Amino acid sequence: MPDTQFNPGSADVIEAIMTSHDGTKSQNITGQISEFSLSQSMNSASYNGSLTLLDSVSLFEGFPIRGEETIELKIQGHDLNTEVKIKTHVYSVDNITVDESSNKLLFKINFVSNLTYKASKRRIIKSFQRKSMDHIARLLFNTYFGPLGEKKYLDPVTNRRLEYDAYVMPITEEDGKNFILQPTANMTNCTIPNYVPVQAMQFLSNQCFQPETPSCSFKFFETVDNFYFCSDEYFIKTAQRKEIIDLFYAPASSMDPRKPLDQINRIEELTIINKGLNTGHDIFSGAYKNKTTEVDLIRRKLVTKVWGYDKDAKYIDMSGSPRNLGDDTHTAKFREDTFTDENAKDFLVFKDYQQNGDIPSSLHTDRFMPQIIANRLSYKHHLSKTTLAAKMKGRLDIRPGMIVNLDITNLDGVANNAERNQTMSGKYLVETVNHNRDGSGTLHCGLRLQKFGWSKGEVDV
Repeated sequence: MPDTQFNPGSADVIEAIMTSHDGTKSQNITGQISEFSLSQSMNSASYNGSLTLLDSVSLFEGFPIRGEETIELKIQGHDLNTEVKIKTHVYSVDNITVDESSNKLLFKINFVSNLTYKASKRRIIKSFQRKSMDHIARLLFNTYFGPLGEKKYLDPVTNRRLEYDAYVMPITEEDGKNFILQPTANMTNCTIPNYVPVQAMQFLSNQCFQPETPSCSFKFFETVDNFYFCSDEYFIKTAQRKEIIDLFYAPASSMDPRKPLDQINRIEELTIINKGLNTGHDIFSGAYKNKTTEVDLIRRKLVTKVWGYDKDAKYIDMSGSPRNLGDDTHTAKFREDTFTDENAKDFLVFKDYQQNGDIPSSLHTDRFMPQIIANRLSYKHHLSKTTLAAKMKGRLDIRPGMIVNLDITNLDGVANNAERNQTMSGKYLVETVNHNRDGSGTLHCGLRLQKFGWSKGEVDV
């Protein structure tokens, strides 16, 4: 990488081509862009962003811009020369300001993924019989988001076989972009009740069950690279040590150009959103003890199942190995004395599915609802027990679903205490990434990071 190109806090829009809805007009708007933002999250079905334009050529009225255009963007970060190419659709134009002294117009264009925008214009009322959730998900994607190519079982970047028998289906409308799905175990008969496609995907992900990934944490979301229909375990297991990004927290670091990693891997600001120190929330959430009462109207019976974290949780932590109770925020004695059957959070399930031992009938196949409720609730709570908000410069390469290895020194305020913080350091799942380039050309990166309890995972930096 030439020294003249290295700038850890800088990024540019290399190209931005705006096209009218009917395709008859195109305009290169690269020179008018003064700021941009891009947001991606595991909790959001689509990435989204904005472009701030400084218009001195009557682009706004002359094109004209109507809030219905498509924009093809090419963005490059100057720390690792990361290049991002995305096809977007404009959904609104706002913050319009006239600067009479300079005869210029300032306004903001807001966009989402082009595929997600197209899908959002439709609604689904459709039934499926005896199909797995991932099968239904790919049928819906192929119909409403974009046509899919042949199923493959190797990672398109590393050429490794994917974890948990996940598979890749290329999206034919966007070169290099894929839909990655993880197989589910439960066959189902279901009806999509007049949802837009994004809602339908979330409806399916909330009912997914796979015994090999007991967290039941399936999510449907989009990054600038791919769409995913996978559980958290997929991302944790997929991350190889050599591919994990090493970050460290330091309010100041060396600016020596001979040590570029000190600049591109440094977190400048760190906010501890949660350190797992809320016992009241632990009790009332049901994360340690909950129970489900199945109401079987056909057979006129009730079945109550009590679920306990110490005995029944089979999750993996950030190391990819079975979770270690020694890394929990509470001691074993406290858990035994505090989280009881009496204060377990209770859920009611109306049973309309068969289970082992039932006489075959017209009921649905087993939906594993008590297992999904207990595990999804508990896992989500424990995953967010250690949650951080981090700010740094650059790093256009970081995506939701990635694993980062974070090095944090002790937070006790003792001078010259450079020991590693054992509860805060370790591997984190990247939940959300926000990139913002300001008017001066500086690219700011905001991260929301989560890890399972106080698990350390890979700690050798």
